[in-house]
Amino acid sequence: MDNEAKSRGDSRARQRIEKRKQRQSMVGAPISSDEPTPRTREARSSRQFEMPSRVTDGLDALQDVWWYLKTHTPLNRVLWGFGSVVFLLIMISVFFSPNIGYNVWALGVPLSGKSVNDAQEAILNTWMNDIKLEIMLNGESIRQVSPIELGLKIDPYAIAQEARAVGIQGFPMGYEVQPVVTLDEAIAQTVLLDLVTPVYLAPYEAGYEWRDEQLVGILGRTGRELDVFLTLDTIKQNAVNITRTRRVELVTRSLPPTVVDPMPYLEQARAFLNGSFTLVGYDPFQDVQMPWTSTREEITRWLMASPNGLALRTEAFRPFVNAINSQLASEAQPRYLDDREVSEQVSKALLEGSDTAYLRVRYLSTTMTLASGDWGQRISRKTGIPFRLIENVNPNVDWNQLSIGATINLPSRDELLVLDPIPNKRIVVDLDRRYLVAYENGEVVFHWRISVGRTEAPTYPGIFQVLSHEEKAYGSGFSLCTSTGCSQWEMAWFMGIYEVVPGLMNGFHGAVLLPNGAYLDDGQVGNASTYGCVMANNQEAEAIFRWAEMGTVVEIIASEFPPQSELGRQAMNFISDRLSADNTLVQG
Repeated sequence: MDNEAKSRGDSRARQRIEKRKQRQSMVGAPISSDEPTPRTREARSSRQFEMPSRVTDGLDALQDVWWYLKTHTPLNRVLWGFGSVVFLLIMISVFFSPNIGYNVWALGVPLSGKSVNDAQEAILNTWMNDIKLEIMLNGESIRQVSPIELGLKIDPYAIAQEARAVGIQGFPMGYEVQPVVTLDEAIAQTVLLDLVTPVYLAPYEAGYEWRDEQLVGILGRTGRELDVFLTLDTIKQNAVNITRTRRVELVTRSLPPTVVDPMPYLEQARAFLNGSFTLVGYDPFQDVQMPWTSTREEITRWLMASPNGLALRTEAFRPFVNAINSQLASEAQPRYLDDREVSEQVSKALLEGSDTAYLRVRYLSTTMTLASGDWGQRISRKTGIPFRLIENVNPNVDWNQLSIGATINLPSRDELLVLDPIPNKRIVVDLDRRYLVAYENGEVVFHWRISVGRTEAPTYPGIFQVLSHEEKAYGSGFSLCTSTGCSQWEMAWFMGIYEVVPGLMNGFHGAVLLPNGAYLDDGQVGNASTYGCVMANNQEAEAIFRWAEMGTVVEIIASEFPPQSELGRQAMNFISDRLSADNTLVQG
């Protein structure tokens, strides 16, 4: 064959290849239904001579093979002839079969020879059961989810139809059908929000550590947080590729530390750590202090540099507080340290360079198992908690039908001490012997006889505190009410300590001036004559009024409510001695 003929053959082959590429570019539009699209008579007539793309592709390929056989050696002709026969058989099988052609797959599922329905079922089964997506953070997998859990959805019917339209394009190298994927953003966002905490890495503020007995500074380091919305947008834009690679890359933001250089406060940290730092917890109910300390190395890990000086690294300090709370919560009366309060007090100590941080020990709410003889007011007097507070935490309890062994809730005792307690002052009142003793720094500063509440309006036992100061206060009772209204009495040097009901407070006061101009109980003390308050002589009431600060703790004891503190127990002995001495003087 001369060169001119060969050139003409090459040209025709290139033309056939270009035509075949044009037809292939038109293949693959998703089919939404198995039902044929209705056509008019003219439309059917205009398409009756069109050949399916798979046929024209096959004819073009046979022409290419025939041209190749004519232009090559006999051996090649034999080999290509055999190959063309195989190819022709495959083409014929594809053309006459309603199933998907040779070497076609989607989502890793081989679809060759499957009907559209079977292919659809296989794709859906793999999607629902076999595919797992790796959620990646900095090249490492941190979680595995299914596409459905991430909110990805596919159209298996459209994928199967597109695979059917591929024809013989899968021969011999194979053909991968791209999945038709959509994203439910609400589901994906929920998954990402669950990852916010695991992904978060707090920036490390500049700090300190000991190396070979030398305190050295540690530079601050950048942290990170998950960018939920940018990650969501990335998933949306790359949904198809995610189904192929089975990987979801999280997008994060850098969180720079506030302070990188620890050196400006190195000497301050060294001076602080050379001392002995102690946390002192104060329990105002038992009037005890509990010291806690730790090793130099652990305290060093609590420190960090801030723009204003040394500060507390809360994430390093919290395990120490948690260990204390575990111990306190296991005791008969479960207690705890408030994390926020502790952090504030320790931070304050660091800024001031103090070697001690004073903390308030608080009480958890608890329960009580009822015993014989327990009823509303008796429970109140046994626990030292006003009955209205007990009612509040037991809304479904019928107080007229209590049974032995039943359990009721008790509120935290801290509801009675709403102000910061004054640790070095304490007032002890003995209801049974109607006597008051006041202590400052463990020493008696005042003591005298008092009057307490009468039977129908008793004074509550419990641990309270001074909540108000009024030089003159007013009160009233049902006995002072008539058809024209209620009269009031006047109390001097009043200090409120607890509410009986909202708006009605009992407390300490001096003589009570009645509406008729007389004094309650003729101005005498030592009786059960008040309407719930603790009454002293005017001179004594003024003295304790001016001495007791807001927050001063008041411990009121009775036969039902024994002393809670060491000072309360000392007061009982002191009162016994005083009353014994007074009786001796009277008898003498």
